[in-house]
Amino acid sequence: MKAVVLAAGEGRRLRPLTGNMGKGMLPIGNKPILSYVLESLASVNIRDIILVVGYQKEKVMNQFGDGKDLGINIEYVTQKFQLGTAHALFQTKDKVDDRFLVVPGDSLVDVEALKNLLTTPKGDWGILVASTSNSSKYGVVEVKGDKLVTIRERQKLTEDLISSGTPSVFALALWEYQDPSQSTLINTGTYMLDTDIFARLEAKGVGERLTLTSAITEEAQRRKVTIKRADMWLDAVYPWDLLPLNEYTLSRTPKDIKGTIEEGVVIKGPVKIGEGARIRANSILEGPISIGPGSVIGPGAYIGANVSIGDNCTIGPFSVVKNTLIMSDVTIGAHTSIYQSVLANGSTLGDFLGVEKGEYTIKLERYTATKTLGAIIGADCEVSHHVSLSPGVILGNGCSIGANKNLRDNLMDGTHVL
Repeated sequence: MKAVVLAAGEGRRLRPLTGNMGKGMLPIGNKPILSYVLESLASVNIRDIILVVGYQKEKVMNQFGDGKDLGINIEYVTQKFQLGTAHALFQTKDKVDDRFLVVPGDSLVDVEALKNLLTTPKGDWGILVASTSNSSKYGVVEVKGDKLVTIRERQKLTEDLISSGTPSVFALALWEYQDPSQSTLINTGTYMLDTDIFARLEAKGVGERLTLTSAITEEAQRRKVTIKRADMWLDAVYPWDLLPLNEYTLSRTPKDIKGTIEEGVVIKGPVKIGEGARIRANSILEGPISIGPGSVIGPGAYIGANVSIGDNCTIGPFSVVKNTLIMSDVTIGAHTSIYQSVLANGSTLGDFLGVEKGEYTIKLERYTATKTLGAIIGADCEVSHHVSLSPGVILGNGCSIGANKNLRDNLMDGTHVL
């Protein structure tokens, strides 16, 4: 059996982090999300994979090549224009036969869920669903027993945000996250289909919005679309969603220390340290933690649980980092404090920088919502010394901030605050 992995999209709501890479290439636990997807398929013995690429496709192709390093065979299909999942899937119509899996390349699903989907009876289609209390970001699945009735996509409530004068992506996310109902079944975008899907898509117009889910709903009136449930499924829609994905992958990372550990270092729990990394004297590491090759930590630094640090990073003396995802080639100065944040590739943060952790509150005309987080810092930013970033601040790619600033507002790409 073959699998079609959809990895052509940009992930606009994950900006600025997707400014130079697609959503599936965002690192969690120091590996691209797409790596975990492909490894899961290999674990259920699906070796022939058609990978649909588009936005920043060269990075995907350079990373995975023909798939032999993962024990799989990858064939690439390009979606030249990002016209949605139906259009992406339609590009593979000459590459599959009989039954096949469709899997998003930008979410995590456990191996047991894929095994469950593979038990879909021959002749049926299958859909993998998950339970969540935050269903407003996804298609809500209505079922009868183990049979799909419909997939209902919810409209985004953006008009209230615009009328309130709060059009930021963070405000939109807070609104979308709210769902007063109890746990709801949602569509994970993972299916067992056969080649009949292509005729359905062609009849509906493959470039139209929601074509894939509506085609599957229509098919459910003609044949059984079997419901299969996933106990574990994680997806990132907004930048801060990467933190629970990072935490999950780190919780499954075994202890593996290959770098240099200097005198007085304390290591607790599962910690992975890559080749050529150095943990300098009197630093404390409390896992789960993953530190990439060539990175230098300390001396006297504290790295708390659920932190991933990419390749060739520097965390300065006496700095504190907790529950944070740091990509590669990031430099952090001395005496910094960073909590519950995401830092993209190539950024430099000066000494005595503080990223506050707290409740970010948004007030709409009819609603007030809060979320706890630190900051999102885009790629290639330069932040000087003695800077404070308030909870919820998002710095676009290529921003710079001068010394002794207290930043409370989001910055667009390339903004300079002197």
